[in-house]
Amino acid sequence: MSNLQNPLLLPKLEIICQSIYVYRAKSFSSIKGGLHDLVSSKGKTHDLELSSDPVTVISDALSRVLVYYYPLAGKLKRDSDGELRLNCNSSGVPFLSASANCELSSLDYLDGVAFEVAKPFVFDWPGEDDDGRHPLILQVTKFSCGGFTVGMGLSHSVFDGAGASQFYRAMAEHATGKTEPSVKPVWERERLVGKPTKTPFQNPIDKSSLATSPHLPFAEIEHGFFNVNSETIKRLKTSLMKECGDEFTTVEALSAYVWRSRFRALQFNSDGKTVFCLTVGCRGRLNPPLPDGYYGNAWIDAYVTIMGKDLNEGPLSRVRKLIKESKKIASSSDYLWNSINMFERMRRENKKMEMDNATLIVTDWRQLGLVEEIDFGWKGPGFITIL
Repeated sequence: MSNLQNPLLLPKLEIICQSIYVYRAKSFSSIKGGLHDLVSSKGKTHDLELSSDPVTVISDALSRVLVYYYPLAGKLKRDSDGELRLNCNSSGVPFLSASANCELSSLDYLDGVAFEVAKPFVFDWPGEDDDGRHPLILQVTKFSCGGFTVGMGLSHSVFDGAGASQFYRAMAEHATGKTEPSVKPVWERERLVGKPTKTPFQNPIDKSSLATSPHLPFAEIEHGFFNVNSETIKRLKTSLMKECGDEFTTVEALSAYVWRSRFRALQFNSDGKTVFCLTVGCRGRLNPPLPDGYYGNAWIDAYVTIMGKDLNEGPLSRVRKLIKESKKIASSSDYLWNSINMFERMRRENKKMEMDNATLIVTDWRQLGLVEEIDFGWKGPGFITIL
């Protein structure tokens, strides 16, 4: 039984994060002799027919990588004392094999498709039973063209984005013949257990001072995709450079632009406050640092709060600068540990950090390694979508 007593593990993280990875059909024309052998942990080989079956390859890889990531075969359960625990009972990982009688191209490889179209390719396991709920769920769907999708549901209580990427890469390594992951997983959740602050928690922002929108709240949340190409980003950064002259990152520039655009589109009142929140990874920033292979939650939020009028009418370069400064503050070890200690107090008092419609939250997935080539033997995914 492993205790998930991590102050970064607030109630908002008790969700299953679902993602779908799209792989095009495999070509054997470049394989010498037309054969492709995959060595298993038992020393056996799979012939061409079996190794071209993604269900066989991925289910076999999963079974072997779970030797290292054995907690993922357990069950999550919140006990009577309020603590969330992972029971390493070898319950197993739900794995669904499915078939679609269409080609991936007919769905545009799931690039920008509606939520209702993508949802069948990652399944929802029925809710919690007496033993708890599964932290990992997988679905492999084969298409008539020979391509396939991998739908993965991961508990945010167990992983963060970097941890999920580490696990997915390890599974791909086993699928292509390796007998152990290149990065050995490390549990050690106790490293991020803080000491509760003596001062009672108070929400840093008075909710009554926040800006409001006549269009919010929505009756339903919709998923949307906006493709921002490199030329558009270059124009934005060039415009900001003319305003301020100093260096900045793509995520800082885009975040400032999206924040202001959302504020204007939803017609927030300018005499209210608006909040920007950016998730910042803290693996290499803590003192002492976390060990390589740690796959639990290790991130913190960087906040900016300004008046709506300043966001709407002020120079965008100033907004970008405030975002940059907030990242720098949130990256310090003192800020991280102070936040962890505050979260520990919140956890013990069952308090929540309340978010409002005036808050925009941004997460940058580009550095997680998921959008790079993760090869199960079919080359890297052609597209990744988040549900």
